[in-house]
Amino acid sequence: MLDALRNLFARGRDFRGGGRRSWLAPVAALLVASATLVEQAESADPGPGLAAQVLGTEVRTSDPEELRYLVLRALTDRYAAERGIEVTPDEIDGYLARMAAVREQDRRERDARLAEIERQLAAPTLADEQRAALSAERHALSQLARDLAQTPATPQEVAEDAQARRTVAAAFIRQWKINQALHREHGGRIIFQQGGPEPLDAYRRFLEAQQRQGAFAIADTALEAAFWRYYKDDAIHSFYPTGSAEEAQAFASPWWLTK
Repeated sequence: MLDALRNLFARGRDFRGGGRRSWLAPVAALLVASATLVEQAESADPGPGLAAQVLGTEVRTSDPEELRYLVLRALTDRYAAERGIEVTPDEIDGYLARMAAVREQDRRERDARLAEIERQLAAPTLADEQRAALSAERHALSQLARDLAQTPATPQEVAEDAQARRTVAAAFIRQWKINQALHREHGGRIIFQQGGPEPLDAYRRFLEAQQRQGAFAIADTALEAAFWRYYKDDAIHSFYPTGSAEEAQAFASPWWLTK
């Protein structure tokens, strides 16, 4: 399964960059990172020194991003369990159906753009600079179409690919539900992320409360500032306009259920 997730992430078959359509890469990357960390934890190498303790478990890393991910994963897993946040098979089916529709729409848009490029390239008066730019775009779109058309070669790979997609979809839906619950509980500003809206202030308030309650403690002071930078440095984020309709709708209902 880990190899299937890695292959799915590496192919990047279900996204083309930006906005709601970049649904696969960030979640698949997190799942791969999580599974990889488990592999590392089970190895004989003791690895880096103690960075933190979270819910009674030691975290050993020298990477602040890895530290943030592991602390947040442990705390949000408990948060989801306490609030009964789960994902049903029907939700996964609906999500995958919506993604299939998105992929089909993308394909139609690519085909239409390729047809338009061919029409423009056929013009005898086209300037050399324009011809070069259009030819480069045609090559990129054609390569993307070939990449997306790749299919698993064996029945086992087909089954693994399908299961990996369901695993990624379940993780994505669960994370959205956690984000929704945190925002409803803690409020605050929302940022744009590849995988969807993220309640930045809610996460900071949640983590600060968990730290005060002793749920986690950062042992490596050199990592602490870097750990909190993600939540406290506004310059590294793009925010939904405060008070906007877009902000109000960010967690009103799952975006993949809307038309």
